[in-house]
Amino acid sequence: MSIKTLGKLTIVISLALVVMFLLVACNDESRIPSVHSYSPGGQFSTNINSDDPRRQVRASIVFEVIDEAAVEELTEVNFIIRHTVIRVLGSLTMEDMIPERDLDELATRLVHEVNAALATHFDLIIGVYFTEFYLA
Repeated sequence: MSIKTLGKLTIVISLALVVMFLLVACNDESRIPSVHSYSPGGQFSTNINSDDPRRQVRASIVFEVIDEAAVEELTEVNFIIRHTVIRVLGSLTMEDMIPERDLDELATRLVHEVNAALATHFDLIIGVYFTEFYLA
């Protein structure tokens, strides 16, 4: 084999190794963070804090939790979670939900309130996602 052929062969092998490395790195599932979720079950429906007793909010919520063990812990205290969510939603006013505000403020409040109600030494819930939200 000539030196030119060896040089070309070295380049081809090097490129193949780089491509293989990139494919393995991109498909490495350990690089994708795992997300653990907890659903407190069913839709929440309650009147809001309004002079009009017909005003109400309906919402479906999924909580992002720290790990799979938290899901088991939250299942045991689901009644506390549901009570807290209903209390927070029931305290809303129409002014709280003006179009300029988004659900992020409410989500942050729910994370704080539910974690406080659970009174654990660390926060089990790290996020709230609304899968449905209706204010009438």
